[in-house]
Amino acid sequence: MLRLPRVFHFGITSKLFIAVLFTNVVTAVAVGFGVRAAFDSGFEQYIREREDQRLSRLADVFANAYRQAGSWDFLRGNDELWIQLNHVVRPPRDGERHPAGAGAARTLQEATPAVDSAFAARPLVPPVGGNPIARAPGPLRPPPSVVLDREGRLVAGDAMAPSELRRRPITVDGQQVGWLAWPVRPTAFDIVDRRFQADQWKASSIVFLLAVLLSAIVAWFLSRGLLAPVKRIAGATRKLADGDYSTRVASASHDELGALVDDFNRLGNALAKNEALRRNFMADVSHELRTPLAILKGELEAIEDGVRPADRGTIASLQAEVARLGKLVDDIHDLSLADVGGLAFHFEDVNLGALVRDAIEGARAGIEARGLAVDLAAAAPELHVRADPARLGQLVFNLLANSLQYTNPGGTLRITLRRHDNRALLLWEDSAPGVPAQALPHIFERLFRVEGSRSRAGGGSGLGLAISRSIVEAHAGTIVARDSDLGGLCIEVQLPLAQASTP
Repeated sequence: MLRLPRVFHFGITSKLFIAVLFTNVVTAVAVGFGVRAAFDSGFEQYIREREDQRLSRLADVFANAYRQAGSWDFLRGNDELWIQLNHVVRPPRDGERHPAGAGAARTLQEATPAVDSAFAARPLVPPVGGNPIARAPGPLRPPPSVVLDREGRLVAGDAMAPSELRRRPITVDGQQVGWLAWPVRPTAFDIVDRRFQADQWKASSIVFLLAVLLSAIVAWFLSRGLLAPVKRIAGATRKLADGDYSTRVASASHDELGALVDDFNRLGNALAKNEALRRNFMADVSHELRTPLAILKGELEAIEDGVRPADRGTIASLQAEVARLGKLVDDIHDLSLADVGGLAFHFEDVNLGALVRDAIEGARAGIEARGLAVDLAAAAPELHVRADPARLGQLVFNLLANSLQYTNPGGTLRITLRRHDNRALLLWEDSAPGVPAQALPHIFERLFRVEGSRSRAGGGSGLGLAISRSIVEAHAGTIVARDSDLGGLCIEVQLPLAQASTP
């Protein structure tokens, strides 16, 4: 099948960068829309409240002027005064300019002689130079509001349909004398307000872009920093898979990534140890197989050349080597089955004391040949365990073979069997030679034999105790080795008691 090349390849760094950046952008957009909605609502409310306050002050100005004039005649047809009074409480829009304050006062004085000097003398509006909003000179625009008398007739301003007006009463000494009306608009914003709003949104857009850029920078460094140990582990894993078991990853962190690095290093140590054990095992197995094969080959060649006669003694020697070779193959087979959990077990109630005594009687000839004294005085005659009798017999045979193989002639073998905390305790002790303290933790490793007094010269494959440990562990028991007070080795085995033996 034709496979198209991938144009885009997103690694975990890119994915994490995109995820963090996308999260920050979505958060920024959500916050931006929230701020915009709050700003629009709050700013428009602020403008409306400002406009209401201006109209309230304007109503007070007209009420004060009406109180001084006594009627609306001072304002009818006087558009200039109408505009001036409106701009007393409203700042000029862009392009407008205020006339001099004294000119506005003169206009009011000429139209309403009853206005007192204090009201007329003060400037109604600030001059152009004192108002930063007035940017360019120009004529004042007509205000959007109108003044109506008490009957609703137009006094000043442009006439508008009554349905388009909102009204605020103008009262003088508690009596309504007219109305201040203004058109209903969808918004109270003017040009300056719109410009302020636009400036705010421009500034918000710049802040948003800077936030996105900062988020991208932070996401980039964050993704690279977090995934740097992962990349080192990935590279080290590839080396480990290629057989470089010395690969390790350095880490100074104490978080989950640091724990992952520690686990990886422990894995590397375990693989290196297992590889060393595998190589040693293969070397030892080849050596153990080569020894009986070399003897068989030499014996057969001697018979073929007529050096040795093919008599009963020669045949017995050949059979002994074949038996040794067969025993080694059987042990290797049992160990391989134990490694994969393939050893077959058929559990039943087994009298451990009787099984030990039968094994001793079966090996009586070998024991007498070595001149060993067997002490069974401390072996309980009736102690039942839940076990496979064949595998348990193999365990006892391996322990006995180990003692016969390595104990000096004329030594002692002491076997203790008793109940201990609802478990059967078997102590197998022999006399000198002993095992060095540094070798005791390795006594149950396959093909391990102690150099020195318990050396290869004594023979044996070094698999018996390894098989014994597998059998004990399969029975949910424990097996340990320590020094014996007889001068040799003490092996302690604990097995669960059968139901009939439990109190």
